[in-house]
Amino acid sequence: MTNPVWKSIADAAPTLEDLKKLSFERQILLLLARLNVLYPQMAGTGGLHWGNLKLDGYDLAIGYEPNEKKGMIEYLLGRPWMELIQRGYLVQVNPEFYRISEDGIAALNDTKMPLISRTALEAVKLLHSDLGEAERDFREGRFDDAVRDAFRIYENRLNAMRDVSSDPSVHGRSGAKLAHALVKSAGFRFPFPGLAPTDPSALEGYKEALRNTFAGALGLVRNAYDHEAHNLPALDERSALELLFFASYLLRLLDLSK
Repeated sequence: MTNPVWKSIADAAPTLEDLKKLSFERQILLLLARLNVLYPQMAGTGGLHWGNLKLDGYDLAIGYEPNEKKGMIEYLLGRPWMELIQRGYLVQVNPEFYRISEDGIAALNDTKMPLISRTALEAVKLLHSDLGEAERDFREGRFDDAVRDAFRIYENRLNAMRDVSSDPSVHGRSGAKLAHALVKSAGFRFPFPGLAPTDPSALEGYKEALRNTFAGALGLVRNAYDHEAHNLPALDERSALELLFFASYLLRLLDLSK
């Protein structure tokens, strides 16, 4: 039995732009899943018909606004449709009609790609612009990869700041030691200059907290998900988003510190 939640392509990609952000592999599986829902409705008239799928009665693009449907249908019945035929997931029953093959059903049954909520797909658009790779992983349902990518990108930003720094105290450092050294370095701008304007000891406390935040993100998140993800709780979309936005916030702090 195929994944029952894949009834609507719009559930996984609310707009055509969102669909195009997904890997081609996921695009064709979403189309195949929708065709699998529609096939019983069309079997009595011969099967899946490329032209008939454009008709409103079959609603290939159910869930989309009327002004989005035409472009979505044209896109899906282009290269993704042809790829399903080429792979043998759709087989011809006569010159104009197709059915889903056993291989096509097996592809749907074997897929491990989770369906992601529209709320999460909208939220992930708000991530820092440097996290494009992590966003793509998240949209594919590769939550561990998304978190690893995000914190690798964060660590690379720290390394890049070290490499252009004129302060010798940061040279040759990496990881948590680098995070502490960077915040202490002469060229680092504290991102919240309005804090504790008349209390140097309080300001130093804030800076120490920032050092610990930067270093802790590497020690607890970056290292753990890079080396021991198998020993951590499985990530779902919510927990992955929480970590991605933490990485996003860290990058924004570094933006303010230039």
